Amino acid sequence: MRSLLAVSMETFLRLRRDRIFLPAALVGCGLLIMSGLASYWGVEEFIKILYDLGSFAWLMTGTTVAIFWGNKIIADSRQEGSLEVQLASPISRNTWLIGKFLGLTGALLLLSLIFLAGWQSIYLGYGMGWMPLRDVILFSLLSMSWLVMAAVSIFFASMASAAVALFCSIWMFVAGLITAPIMQTLSPDTPASTRQAVETLAGLWNLHLFDASQYTVGKEFLSQMELLSRLGYGLLLIGVFMSLACFFFNRRDIVG
Repeated sequence: MRSLLAVSMETFLRLRRDRIFLPAALVGCGLLIMSGLASYWGVEEFIKILYDLGSFAWLMTGTTVAIFWGNKIIADSRQEGSLEVQLASPISRNTWLIGKFLGLTGALLLLSLIFLAGWQSIYLGYGMGWMPLRDVILFSLLSMSWLVMAAVSIFFASMASAAVALFCSIWMFVAGLITAPIMQTLSPDTPASTRQAVETLAGLWNLHLFDASQYTVGKEFLSQMELLSRLGYGLLLIGVFMSLACFFFNRRDIVG
């Protein structure tokens, strides 16, 4: 337990001091504020545009950082030689890898809190008071997608080179965004086997489940059961990818 905590804290501190942390925080908050300004493009749909653009900025910025950091913490450990040194101590590979993920999770959650402060500044700037609990839940779900992609990035980094892992992580993210829209736009003439394959893929890997921005205007927000199911889905994905990461990491040459 102490080893896990030590690796987690070291990873968190390194990421917090990383050169990309401050730019990511500034860019993310800047994009959220720009979303507030851009929402005036449609006076009658101010709230809808605000949440659509804000959710998009939140998702893309956080996911980009999650993928980059997930790949970086593994690649840097190999290049610096710290991986061999730490594993030479009484610490298992699984503990080391999970500790890296927990440290990355802490850094992403800190970034999420900074973004949330930026979103609150939009509310105060427009005289709307304090953000409702609905907004906290909305952006917490989006932040869950960051953690899922962080696990995906660590999974690929544990079994491939940095370039390959980065490429695969990006395309996994793209696939997670397009599976549900593809399923919804299938023609009635689509063969049953093809439809079944697409529906299965969309059921297994669908990042749209973490985006609840469409429920902010004109629709009743997600029920407690729906929120728990989406949270459980995210935790399940994280568990699956981290389990696979540990499996392959235990069987790979650490200097390879």
